[in-house]
Amino acid sequence: MARSFPARERRNPFTKGRGRGYFSRRSRGNRTSSQDTHYISSRPSYSRAVSVATSRNPQNENENLPSNTLPHSQVSTQEERLDDDDEELCKVVMAVDMKDQGTIGCSYYSAQEEKLYVMEDIVYGGYGVIDILKLEIEPTVLLLSLRADQGLEDPTHPEGTSRATSDIDSHLQLPYLLDVRPTQEFGFENAKIKLAAFKFNSESNETFKFLIPGTGFSHDGNVTGENVEFTEQQGDLLNIGGFVDMENRISVGCAGAILTYLQRKRATLSLQHGSLGAPAIGISAIGMISLQKAMLINRDTLASLQILQSESHPNAFNQGPGKTSSGSKEGLSIYGLFHHFARTPQGKRLLKQLFLRPSTDPTVIGQRHEFISVFLRPENDPTLGQLIKSLKNIKNMRPVMIHLRKGISTGSAKFRGFKGVVWSSLLDFAFHAIDVNLALKEVTGVQALDVCMKALLKLDLAQLHQVGAKIHEIVDLSISVEEHRTVVRSGIDQELDNLKETYSGMDSLLNQVAVNIAASLPEAITKEINVVYFPQLGFNIAMPFDDRDMPMYGSNDEDWTQVFNTENRAYFKDSRMREMDEKLGDVYGLICEKEIEIVYKLAQDILTYEKMLVDASNICGEIDSLLALVQGASLHKLVRPRMTEENVISIKSGRHMLHEATVSSFVPNDTFIVGGKGSMEDTPNDVPSNTDPRPAGETTQRPSMLLLTGPNFSGKSVYLSQVAIIVYMAHIGSFVPADSAIIGYTDRILTRISTRETVSKIQSTFANDLQQVSFALNQATNRSLIIIDEFGKGTESSDGAGLACGLFEYLLSVGDQRPKVIAATHFHEIFENGFLKSRPELEFGHMEVQINRSAENVEDQVTYLYNFRLGKSSSSFGTNCAAMAGIDTGIVSRAQEIEALIHRKEDLVASCARMTAREAEELEQAEHLARKFLEADFSNVGSGEETTTTCARSLLEEIIGSRMDEVSRVMGSDENIENSPPPAVNSLSLLSP
Repeated sequence: MARSFPARERRNPFTKGRGRGYFSRRSRGNRTSSQDTHYISSRPSYSRAVSVATSRNPQNENENLPSNTLPHSQVSTQEERLDDDDEELCKVVMAVDMKDQGTIGCSYYSAQEEKLYVMEDIVYGGYGVIDILKLEIEPTVLLLSLRADQGLEDPTHPEGTSRATSDIDSHLQLPYLLDVRPTQEFGFENAKIKLAAFKFNSESNETFKFLIPGTGFSHDGNVTGENVEFTEQQGDLLNIGGFVDMENRISVGCAGAILTYLQRKRATLSLQHGSLGAPAIGISAIGMISLQKAMLINRDTLASLQILQSESHPNAFNQGPGKTSSGSKEGLSIYGLFHHFARTPQGKRLLKQLFLRPSTDPTVIGQRHEFISVFLRPENDPTLGQLIKSLKNIKNMRPVMIHLRKGISTGSAKFRGFKGVVWSSLLDFAFHAIDVNLALKEVTGVQALDVCMKALLKLDLAQLHQVGAKIHEIVDLSISVEEHRTVVRSGIDQELDNLKETYSGMDSLLNQVAVNIAASLPEAITKEINVVYFPQLGFNIAMPFDDRDMPMYGSNDEDWTQVFNTENRAYFKDSRMREMDEKLGDVYGLICEKEIEIVYKLAQDILTYEKMLVDASNICGEIDSLLALVQGASLHKLVRPRMTEENVISIKSGRHMLHEATVSSFVPNDTFIVGGKGSMEDTPNDVPSNTDPRPAGETTQRPSMLLLTGPNFSGKSVYLSQVAIIVYMAHIGSFVPADSAIIGYTDRILTRISTRETVSKIQSTFANDLQQVSFALNQATNRSLIIIDEFGKGTESSDGAGLACGLFEYLLSVGDQRPKVIAATHFHEIFENGFLKSRPELEFGHMEVQINRSAENVEDQVTYLYNFRLGKSSSSFGTNCAAMAGIDTGIVSRAQEIEALIHRKEDLVASCARMTAREAEELEQAEHLARKFLEADFSNVGSGEETTTTCARSLLEEIIGSRMDEVSRVMGSDENIENSPPPAVNSLSLLSP
């Protein structure tokens, strides 16, 4: 079956003038001129001496062709197939199931890798594990069992959210398609049958066969092929058991659900594509994924420490998840400081995996640290630059080989231009992979790096030479750019060269035919005649329309047959055109068919190198991800931490990378903390003295908890995060921001720093805080690091202080199972009232400030120094922070007064009820007026010659005196007073000031 492999533009990597030619091609003589046209025409001039015009832009002419002249529907269907295949390559199908007591099973299928992964069952995993798996795997389709979905919707579950969507997923819209499937599809027995029936593409075709007694089997010992049935199911299960631990029943059931989904998907595609066939859904391998020797990190920790921080894409056209992208970009995060250093697609993916899956394996961490150390040597700087330059041109070979196997060489050529074509990608990869191999050999100290030695083996120079030479020898990339298809070089096939020579000489032939036809036609129309050649349609005479929209000639000639019309011309065939069709045939079609045969053979030849190319691509991605850590360490002045089995964290002059990148100057600080010995006593009794960064004069302690107090704005939260980030970076194999660091292997980092609120969780802020603390307490071991920032602030102060004190007391009371804890609090009453007693396992610290009480402005009274110091702080200086934030001065002053009363332990109710001097004076005046008013005699008002109003006014003047003007203002004119109620009633309101 012939297949086509069109190509797109690229520069020939073997003629780049790099001083060494990796691939040579023997001379095959002069290349014949290749036509880039699908349409050739000749047109006589106005005179009898005919000149020929040859069109080189077939696209413009074809735009006017009728729909029935070319199979446009087939072409458009093929283009849709290309787009569908590109979308299928990006598909990642993930299945999750959960059974009793929160045991989680997971499996996923990567279309790009053509591999099915089965995870180990996680006992008491909880829903936080599902969040981490979704974050790491990044599925496009999530299959969720109905059993797990009902658990997620259980309102009694503290972590339950609706339809397996976390608060991150609920932003805008889901980044994946959620499909809730019946629980039966996740059954273990059903999965075993499907796994046994599914034929994985493996190198070995050998399989075990077992004899199973059939219905005609007799017990006489006569065992023959007629009375014994054969089955391969048990052998297939044994074979799969060599790759997957079948004891992980929940995860194996998830794998069965994925196979069911893929079979259902293939059946749907078969119906849609009809005769064209459905795209192949291949699984070439099956393997296990394990969370063993990996640090446990949940979404709260990743968000609180800003390890990854996605934000909406600034380009409106890229916002929102699409078929092949998440619609977001990396924001200000630790990963964001490194990810732009990765040059290859596979390198970017592996680098993100490093950040999502910190290791606790000493060998893995040590190898990564050693890799960075070697490449940071000054003598390796030139080689580092050469490697980075070469890796920029390395593509991911796995999707390229999938396209090659499917016979699709354009990939997404429709959108990315010729550079994305299979042959161009393969040629670039072969060339630059050789560069990577040669550059690695020049690295000083490369022998100590396992990954580099592995790369030298995987990057097989001989095979890479062969791949590049075969492609460069057959495919003419420069001509392929012009014709937007794969063009075979001249000299490869004699028959093809002859066809191309005929095709290139067709101009003169059409010119001569046009002259002959013009000689036999009336002179008035000879100037308009045109002879054209269309692939598949053959040779035609093009005749323009006259004023009546009729062909100028040919309609009445019996020998002329009208084939089709365009907007301006009619196309005819006569005996001469038919004769040319018979003798010359569809030259362009014959050329394409011959090139398809040659390129198909080339594809089959290249596919024999598939394993080498994919392995080489993967190892280039691994090197690329580690080189990103190298460049980040160089740029941000990171140092190599010393990893130890001791359960200790000792940091000298540690820094927070994100804050350091956003401020003009950053103040580094030290940290020393030791966790419990654990049940196995994996930590020595005496920690070496050189691990303690504190001054020699201070008492040497072994604190497992560091409790910070001090003012707001002083940098406590930054200090907490910086310690956790340094420990985290050390475990991904990166260097750390410090002058020196001794980091004990840590199995998990648990945080209660920030609360991620969302409408998808029907919980209060404080309930979320409690949930985070509960998760930390349930998951913590003596090897864990717990970060707690102001726990208890979300409720009434006395309750919050009691909860915080109880939490600290519990973490200190678990003996040798004490985790390493760094916490910050503003509940000073815990210490002032002696609720949390001092002990060797507890150490207090604060962030240093300078206080100037004599400063006029409140905001100038405190100067933040951001230095960590041992000991407790007595005040949070909240009023000073309020003044710095622009709060009104009156509010700040009143807050200071109440704060002073609290410190003096006075009764706030009585103090707030006490009147000021002004209030007392006004009350005394009001009392005097009221007494005079009560003593006044109103019985004679209106009884004499004077009017009632006049008498009342006179009496009030005697009582109120100087405040009579206020009475007049309030009471109005005399007419208003006449119509008013009795004066005693109206005057009562004036007795109070």
